[in-house]
Amino acid sequence: MKEIVTAITVVFFFILKSVLASTGDRSQMFYSCLQDCLAQNCSGSSQDSQSSLILRALQWTCSDECKYFCMWPTVNWFVEAEIGVQQFYGKWPFVRIWGIQEPAATLFSILNLVGHVVMIKRFRKEVRPSAPFYRMTHYFCFICCHAWLWSTIFHIRDVRFTEIMDYLGAFSMVLFSVYHFLSRVLAFESRSFQYSLFFGIAIGFYFVYHSYTTFFVKMDYGYNMLINIAFGACAAFVALVAFTTLFEVLDFPPLFWVLDAHALWHLSTAPLAILWYKFLIDDCHHMEGQKLDLEKLA
Repeated sequence: MKEIVTAITVVFFFILKSVLASTGDRSQMFYSCLQDCLAQNCSGSSQDSQSSLILRALQWTCSDECKYFCMWPTVNWFVEAEIGVQQFYGKWPFVRIWGIQEPAATLFSILNLVGHVVMIKRFRKEVRPSAPFYRMTHYFCFICCHAWLWSTIFHIRDVRFTEIMDYLGAFSMVLFSVYHFLSRVLAFESRSFQYSLFFGIAIGFYFVYHSYTTFFVKMDYGYNMLINIAFGACAAFVALVAFTTLFEVLDFPPLFWVLDAHALWHLSTAPLAILWYKFLIDDCHHMEGQKLDLEKLA
């Protein structure tokens, strides 16, 4: 218990630091550059028409363009002054590729999504539809694919809506993992259906309430992270999952302005989907055998 509390405290500190510490955008050099750029390029009625089609499609406004281009001379100044790379608006500076804000994290989110799609196809080939938890595994796959889709969209373009959907997608994946775990533990209890229904309704109502407060009341980053960790601690089925979360804690400026700790975390979680579905396949076979044994005894 002590270790869990310590981990939560450390992660909360880093999350709070990343949200509040935006030294780059508060610097005088960045502010002066931004004001000049806005005055020169963003005062006319056709300000956004100068951007390329892909940038307009991804909602890069003239103001966003100024922030992006003023960021780099400020970064160079910090580096030359030996201050070190600083964050801007709570994020590290990333090189934009084809309008994609965080290319590496986008690619690795897609990799996770593809992993679930590939493995559910393998699951269907190796597990019969009559096996216990066959449908549950498909629900799990759908929720995970939905979460990784929004993760991809969020890393392509970080705006408030995509940020919230990315968070809620990840949270739904964690919550369903908890529900999946509880249902599996109680699978062969005499009142397993009632227990499963109760946990499902309780978790579902909490997710709806949490989604409402996140969208319409306040996006509390510290609270949201603590909630994810609290549920995630219950859903961590292998030590590898806990190990990969270190990439989220050990934050550092992006290598080559592309590869940061968050992107590496997404990369490290991709192989876990393969391991997890292999376990689900074996577990379904095991439960099928248990089911047959119980039917023989009955």
